[in-house]
Amino acid sequence: MKKVLFILMASLLLMSCKSEKDKTQEFVDMYNRSSGMIANNKIKSTKATTSSPDQVDISVDTDYDGSGMESDLVTGALPDLIAQAIRSEKVGQELFDRGVKFNVKVYGLNSKVILDKTIDNKTVAKDVNFKSIAAGDKPNNAQLNSILESFNKNLPIEDPSTGTKITSIKADAENNLVYTCEVPDSFKKALAIAGTEKAMKDAMLQSGQIKQVFSQTSALGINHIKYLYTDKTGKVLKEITITKEEAM
Repeated sequence: MKKVLFILMASLLLMSCKSEKDKTQEFVDMYNRSSGMIANNKIKSTKATTSSPDQVDISVDTDYDGSGMESDLVTGALPDLIAQAIRSEKVGQELFDRGVKFNVKVYGLNSKVILDKTIDNKTVAKDVNFKSIAAGDKPNNAQLNSILESFNKNLPIEDPSTGTKITSIKADAENNLVYTCEVPDSFKKALAIAGTEKAMKDAMLQSGQIKQVFSQTSALGINHIKYLYTDKTGKVLKEITITKEEAM
């Protein structure tokens, strides 16, 4: 009888291990099938691999050089965004619950590693249903701000050429994307000059970056983009609003 029980228990353990391995491989296959959804003009590709049932390696290949405000902001937020996307899938949530670790490496120009971070169930604080968003459902205001929290964790970020800092990225009640930017004292007089708002707005539109932001956030239901320029005390010095129609 003892021998029979031993064989039975050993068989159950082997089946359990196989099941865990299969679940991990199922997630890897699913991630790689949908990896094209994340690609844009800066993020070239992403791939998941696994060497054990308790670990998944995710690589993200980008055109970022590892410096500058946009590079720091996007690469810093990627692990959180990937984690939220993983939790949107049933098999991904099961892996988190089981304690599987996801090692995220972001590569920049010349295959340089610009971010290396491990995420697991303890590091994912909020859940956003990326699956429903991909299916066409727009996130509500709370969900949108949960997504943006991934970016806010990496703020403030300073532009060394101007001394301007992005201190907050939020969605207001109308689902407008609101950037709060703190400017140095030397900019206060310039912002007060008549016509400054139009000149700044024209420069933003000509750069093409605003169009890119609207394109990348179209699935999130963003209406307009607002920039609030403040002094060090938080006083708003200038507000610029750009509509999707103006950008496109």
